[in-house]
Amino acid sequence: MKKSLTTLALMLAFVALPLTTSFAQDARPLTDRQMELIQTNVLANLESPSMEVRATTMQLLIDLKKTYPAYDINFAVLPMMETLKSDEKPEFRILAALTLYHLDSELGRFAVERRAQYDSNDRVARHCSMLARNWGKAAVSTDLIAETQRKF
Repeated sequence: MKKSLTTLALMLAFVALPLTTSFAQDARPLTDRQMELIQTNVLANLESPSMEVRATTMQLLIDLKKTYPAYDINFAVLPMMETLKSDEKPEFRILAALTLYHLDSELGRFAVERRAQYDSNDRVARHCSMLARNWGKAAVSTDLIAETQRKF
């Protein structure tokens, strides 16, 4: 019984995967009201004490930028810069740098370059240095967990 349920679950996953990617490619434009709600919620979530909420919000920003590249998501640059500069967890500083990389703003690039030079954690400095070197190229993964655990 367990084997058949596992097989069924795998089959459903394989069927659902192409459907989700086709829906993402056909994303409808966002209304002004939706963008306003997104901005309000993103800014509130980035202030959350929950690490999961903040990390998920950073991934949401990356996904929004990939799905809707024409939309202005620069409202998140300053909070990401603050996280990059002052978060006590190195993993969150790396996530903030990766998010800034994908948001692709000049101000964010400057912040990542500075963290590459001045961060007290060698791992954060290495990640920021790699992001600064590859800025404008498609060489970095969007998998936040993989990026924070990668060793250079």
